Amino acid sequence: MIVAGCAELGVIDDGTSMSVGKPSRGYLVAGKRLPDHGDGFMTREVWRRRGNRYGTDELVDLLTGVARRVSAHLDQIGHGKVVKLVVADLSGRGGSGGDAFHRSHQSGRDADLLYFMRDAKGAPFEPDLMRVFDRTGKARDGSGLTVDIPRTWVLVRELLTAPEANVQWIFMFEPIALAIIDHAIAQREPEGLIARARLAMKQPGDSARHDDHMHVRVYCAPRDHACRDIGPQDLKEGAARFVLPDDLKAALHRPELVRARADRVLFRRGS
Repeated sequence: MIVAGCAELGVIDDGTSMSVGKPSRGYLVAGKRLPDHGDGFMTREVWRRRGNRYGTDELVDLLTGVARRVSAHLDQIGHGKVVKLVVADLSGRGGSGGDAFHRSHQSGRDADLLYFMRDAKGAPFEPDLMRVFDRTGKARDGSGLTVDIPRTWVLVRELLTAPEANVQWIFMFEPIALAIIDHAIAQREPEGLIARARLAMKQPGDSARHDDHMHVRVYCAPRDHACRDIGPQDLKEGAARFVLPDDLKAALHRPELVRARADRVLFRRGS
């Protein structure tokens, strides 16, 4: 048990998880293990062997809840064969272990998810490994696999509207993010949700471009006072309370403006 003298930092071991520090310089206390498979999700052997199966209570609950809701939604609307969400690395036990494969994933708030895919014939395909995709969303390995944009949008939407945790980032390849935004506009999804998605989906400028998977990061839980969020805080309150300013609502239907990156004027954080 962590000593009571740390009470002012909010790091008393009460049996719940605690994320301490930053994603790349932190650790995880009493992390929750994500099952290797469950309702709507599974993990392939390559990631099970690594042992990076741990996250905060909020992150693990988010992943299991989102996978269940995505599966139920796709089954309800009849999107053909139902495939599971493939979850790769979270953090190692205590946050250790993740650093062998990742610069972040150290404090229990990061998870890698594989894009939903379709095979060469257009049928839903359950990913067996990470595939590198080009700017058109086609796998570079000659397999004929493509990113399933409609299914991946459903995943993004559920992540951003989930009650279990607030998602700060969905790191991904920018051309795939743009295709997802275009699809959401075509489906007449709520403008505020599309704007939130545009802010959350980001190709990192200081690491791999994430053309083979999505990397989800959640904000610190309110009770984890020793946890440190890095970057913008404006998406912390959840999609239901994210409102696009009235004078910018029309811009969501102008592709040249929707495609503006989050650090430009249209979607500048905190503006």
